[in-house]
Amino acid sequence: RRAGWHTPSFVAMATSALDDVVLIASAAKDSHIVAFDARTGAVVKQYVAKDGAAALCVSNCERIIAIAPDKRAMTTHGVDKESLERASVLPERPSAVCASRDGAYVASGSASGTCAVWEARSGRLLARFKAHFKGVTTMTFTPCGSALVTGGEDGAVHAWRVSALCDDGGAGTRANAWRSWTEHALGVSGVTCGSVAGAGGDVSVVSCSADRTCKIYSLGNGTTLRQVRCPTALTCCALDACEATLYAGGVDGRVFEIPLNGAPSVAASLDGGIDARDGMVALVGHSKKLVSVRCSSDGNSIISASEDGTARVWDVASRQTLHILRHPKAPISDIALIPRSRYSGQGRGDYGADRKRAKTLPAPTFSKFLIGPGDRSGLKPWQGTSVSISGISKKRAVDASQTVVRDDAPTTSGAVDDDARAALAKKSTELDRARAEVEEWKKLYGDLKSLVDRQLVDAP
Repeated sequence: RRAGWHTPSFVAMATSALDDVVLIASAAKDSHIVAFDARTGAVVKQYVAKDGAAALCVSNCERIIAIAPDKRAMTTHGVDKESLERASVLPERPSAVCASRDGAYVASGSASGTCAVWEARSGRLLARFKAHFKGVTTMTFTPCGSALVTGGEDGAVHAWRVSALCDDGGAGTRANAWRSWTEHALGVSGVTCGSVAGAGGDVSVVSCSADRTCKIYSLGNGTTLRQVRCPTALTCCALDACEATLYAGGVDGRVFEIPLNGAPSVAASLDGGIDARDGMVALVGHSKKLVSVRCSSDGNSIISASEDGTARVWDVASRQTLHILRHPKAPISDIALIPRSRYSGQGRGDYGADRKRAKTLPAPTFSKFLIGPGDRSGLKPWQGTSVSISGISKKRAVDASQTVVRDDAPTTSGAVDDDARAALAKKSTELDRARAEVEEWKKLYGDLKSLVDRQLVDAP
């Protein structure tokens, strides 16, 4: 009897649920989004993407949302269908995209520093606001979906309450960040949030930058918990499920494994000393810059992707490469993970092949117009005097008896035109002054960045 025992069904289901499918995207023309089984390295599906994908995310394990490179478009694929389900036109070309884990919200950022938040099920635009002085480079939602964390080229990391962003009150006002950290010397290249919530729902936020540092913040009280300096500029970061290890990808193709529970490193890393590298291990295998690094659901492996056209599945215990996943068209732009159970029944020998899955609703079109007074992009409606438009007849029907106003009747259009011209001239002067101040600030920022590049980054 002992020899005839078999694995119980619930054990097989749990094992299958911990496996992941790796979605690999490329920005090359006519390149597909390829889904690989992280357990075997086999191709599971290929999603059609004619224009490629600069970045992608997964919404509630049901839809794959990607942004097209060099276009004002965002595409949606159903996990079960390889063909394109929906394409939405955006008001600006997006540079980053993310979705909440529960599938409630989708957010994107642009090169102008503006962010937008949509309701995922209906596609309704909930908020549009100015998040950064320069372009948005990376963004993510907290595990509960209550806050949006963004990083930009200006070196700042901001956390925004989604409830405050979607509030309809305060039309035309500028959105205020809930938490702000401006400690990076160069642009932020990656942000991630921990999965473990502390007392009062506190969540750890991690950011990495080209200034070679990773910084860990507390979302609850807004303090900086730790700083870790790496040997090279960083492009992406990830936390394991227990928040015991931090993984950071560098421009030289190495993945840095940084233990967060080492007592000697904690005290030393606060001042960024050379001892902050104690316990750091580099995983070597890629030949070009890393674009993304992810931790698997079971915590036994990590997945890294590089511009060399490969993604590697690393074993956490042995630090060895288990599989090398190659995209047909290099370079790779981004990767994402979907639980293997979501693809059950789509391959031979999969557990749950006879199980029927509920049908999902059609993918919505993401609106580019904000319905309601919640637009916080900084644009305001015209508040000056009424402007008389030339070419409109002065004859108007004033009552039901067709009484007509004579052409030679006295009017006040001349006074209205003079007031409008004066108001327009005043607004134009203020706009010119504001543009001059912006250019001055941009010049000062460029000088400061050049100084930091010479003294900090280029220093031996």
